[in-house]
Amino acid sequence: MRANNQLRDRRLKTEREWQQFVRNNSIASDAAWLKQSWGTSASSIPLEQTCAPMDDPDAVRRDFISTELYQLAKPLFDELTHAVKDAGFAVGFSDPSATLQWTAANRVMQKRIEKAHFLPSAHWDEASIGTNAVGLAARLVKPCTVFSAQHYAPSLHEWVCYAAPIIHAPSGHVAGVLDISAPWQSSTPMALATVSHYAQQISALLSSIQLPQNFYLNLCGYDAGSWLGHTPLPRRLQEILIALATHPEGLSLEALHAHVYGDEPVSFSTLKSEMTHLRQHIGDALQARPYRLSLSPQMMASDAQWVEQHALFGKLRDALALYQHPLMPYSQAPAVVEYRDYLHQLVIRALTASQDIDALWQFTVMHEADYNVLFHLSNLLPAGDARHAALQSKLAQLDE
Repeated sequence: MRANNQLRDRRLKTEREWQQFVRNNSIASDAAWLKQSWGTSASSIPLEQTCAPMDDPDAVRRDFISTELYQLAKPLFDELTHAVKDAGFAVGFSDPSATLQWTAANRVMQKRIEKAHFLPSAHWDEASIGTNAVGLAARLVKPCTVFSAQHYAPSLHEWVCYAAPIIHAPSGHVAGVLDISAPWQSSTPMALATVSHYAQQISALLSSIQLPQNFYLNLCGYDAGSWLGHTPLPRRLQEILIALATHPEGLSLEALHAHVYGDEPVSFSTLKSEMTHLRQHIGDALQARPYRLSLSPQMMASDAQWVEQHALFGKLRDALALYQHPLMPYSQAPAVVEYRDYLHQLVIRALTASQDIDALWQFTVMHEADYNVLFHLSNLLPAGDARHAALQSKLAQLDE
């Protein structure tokens, strides 16, 4: 009875903190991760959202159970499922971007997880469904618990979720996230220890196999275009990679042509030739029908993606260390133009919402003058700061 009372008190406390945040964007909790995650959630999802966005659960689950990871870890997946099913927990595994690949639950819990879309192909990153343990563990790369109203979406306040990352030790690659979830009344300190234990066991099995090579493309730095530290990729191949990276679902030949060439009079056979050249660089990571990248975001990454993540979570100095110029500024490929404009405006919005004078000044030095950044910085600088003169000069130039 005493334990039940403690859980109810804890639930009420989280509800009060959540209501306070929704009303005035403030939080009494000392948990910096919670305020940061709620802030990201508030800018991404409506409070009325009741479930995670989902694609094709049957296809995703079928593809996952054919992987080497699943075949290695299946006895542990089965063991964990049997261990927690009777206690009313659901089990799930996501890829590194927090997209669920496999789930299991007893009959009662199955109805609950279907309602929330805790199912293969559902996107459980924070930008898609708000604060939750799967998304947090994927981003923070550490075990996480999210209890009741610590979930941003009200529809998930009835849940408690525990998640831990699975890591390929030789490469440091995050292979996915293991999660167990239940109604909040079933909360227990042992649950996080349990999911962490199984995640470590699966990590040990995974570490015995060789993962595909990681690929990293520099797009916003002074060595833009360098590919794994080697000779820069041709501009057109960079544009194709951006188009594919921003469309993980894949693109038909016609759609890819539109995203890369726009209205340019370029034949489909030319694009096919470019795809052959790209495959020489990345091998089987490039798949066809539709064209898509088969590697996870962590294994097929770019500095632009890190700029985006840093900006979303307010890590402005980390973002600006990478964001030395706009993404491929001379490219007119529609996919590049769209992502370049989005990324630049994202950085500007993050800066104008911050109080970081040094980061704002760094942006004004490195990038083309932006009125909102200059005006915000001029209001933050203390009287007498020598930088006021430079700011006023830049503002005057914009007004001409």
